[in-house]
Amino acid sequence: MQLRQVLWEVVLIEDFQVFHGVKRLLSGFLLAELTLLVNGDVLRPMSLPSPKPISMTVSFDDADGEGIVFFGNYFRLAHRALEQHLPLLGIPWKEWFANKDWGVPLRHVEADYLQPLRPGDHFQVVVKIEELGESSVHFAFDFLDHSGKLAASVKTSHVFVGRSTFKKVPMPSAVREILAAAQAR
Repeated sequence: MQLRQVLWEVVLIEDFQVFHGVKRLLSGFLLAELTLLVNGDVLRPMSLPSPKPISMTVSFDDADGEGIVFFGNYFRLAHRALEQHLPLLGIPWKEWFANKDWGVPLRHVEADYLQPLRPGDHFQVVVKIEELGESSVHFAFDFLDHSGKLAASVKTSHVFVGRSTFKKVPMPSAVREILAAAQAR
């Protein structure tokens, strides 16, 4: 059996099990939409659903002397959520964080703290794409406590730069397509 992924280009995968392969395709390739073809026939078109919030638990070492999440740790937790969120969109971790041609460093961060989270608290992080520029992307991270109440919000602005020059470069078109599709959801 041959399974083909149709997106910006056709990727041919030999001897691939459909039921096991779909999950691997969704987590392993850049995609905005996926159409599966088996022996040249359309199996069914699929669109990626909106990613669910990222579930986390406050660790002991996330807290300060007052027993609440230390303010700077919200940035670390937001970054962890981004690392989990991007692959759910179809951008593999290595494509974003270890690309040989470009990087996406932070340019600006800000946070609002509305109520404390404490060690052992379960919470969720909702990651949203707020804005796409020619060479930048702006994310918002809403930290929701176990009841769904907003505990904190973090915003980050990232700029695409060339690895060798560290100068601003346009966002790669495949990444832009995925981020724009996720922003529209």
